[in-house]
Amino acid sequence: LSGWLHHRGHHTIARVTLLSVANLWIFTLSFFLDPNSNVSLALLTYVGLPFIVMSWRENRLIVLCLSAMPFVLWIVLMLTNYGNGAFVEVEPEVSVIFGYSHSILVFCGVAVEFAFYDWVTQRYSRALRRSLRAEVRANEAKTTFLSSMSHEMRTPLNAVLGASDLLSSHPQATPDIKRLAKIMADAGSDILALTEKSMAYARITAGPIEADLKPMDPMALIEPVIERFRDKIERKDIELAISKTNHRKVLVDPSLFTETIAQIFENAVSYAPNSGQVKLRIEDGDDGMVKLVIADNGPGVPKEKLGDVFKAFERLDQTYGTNSGGGVGLTIAKTYVGAMRGRIGICPDPDPGARVWVE
Repeated sequence: LSGWLHHRGHHTIARVTLLSVANLWIFTLSFFLDPNSNVSLALLTYVGLPFIVMSWRENRLIVLCLSAMPFVLWIVLMLTNYGNGAFVEVEPEVSVIFGYSHSILVFCGVAVEFAFYDWVTQRYSRALRRSLRAEVRANEAKTTFLSSMSHEMRTPLNAVLGASDLLSSHPQATPDIKRLAKIMADAGSDILALTEKSMAYARITAGPIEADLKPMDPMALIEPVIERFRDKIERKDIELAISKTNHRKVLVDPSLFTETIAQIFENAVSYAPNSGQVKLRIEDGDDGMVKLVIADNGPGVPKEKLGDVFKAFERLDQTYGTNSGGGVGLTIAKTYVGAMRGRIGICPDPDPGARVWVE
């Protein structure tokens, strides 16, 4: 019956049937044979079998029930005194032979269970080590490929960006040529930004990030980031409002902090509408921390999507527009903030837009 069930694909039912019938068969023999035959000891071998032949994670309740069944049957045998003398009488010499043989069989059964469990554990361990080695090799290959790709793409991209700048500034350039040159420059800048984000994402997935923390003035690190996006701010006519109520230094890794702010600030500038507004505030945070808040008046993030904004490749903006990006900016920012032992989050705001904070 168990084999037929396995053949039909009902593997769990087949295992439950096999173990249940085996327990009941041993219980029945113990109920009618002389107690000195030690047949009931065989129930001990079925205590650990469910943990070997079934998945504890997927069938926890079934494994517990099958493992408890031998104990329950044993207790029934004790309470009924092995059938109250209703067992089949055997000669004392034969009974002793049964007792020794059944004890040896039970010992061998338990030993086989432990050996099989050790074999399965070693097999899984070797498979896990092979998988980990393959993952490490894949990560190294990915990082090498992205690094090479980044360097290879920078040369033609710089040529494209330089050519578009020359075209737009040429004295004989017509409005159409200037418009096309602007499209070239914007597309080249987007590709360059995606390349840099790919490199950053490869770095955070390759292993833990080591942060070299130093006391720094946050505005001294934020101002170069603002200048990096100055052209885009002016092109979209965005109003940038900066306020600072906390003048303490922060303990950060300068490069990680700068890239964190760049990822958040880039999102704010990208999603803010033309003639929109981006606010940057430095204020007191919780537990004596310094809090940096970057807010925009773009479409914002729905409350039901707030838990997904820091997941890699979550393009929430696809619902609201066609802004370019790889969907890893906030993932990179969260990793860098965690490496600096800080906190990051996004708050639902009654006003339109998104508000990302870093402490």
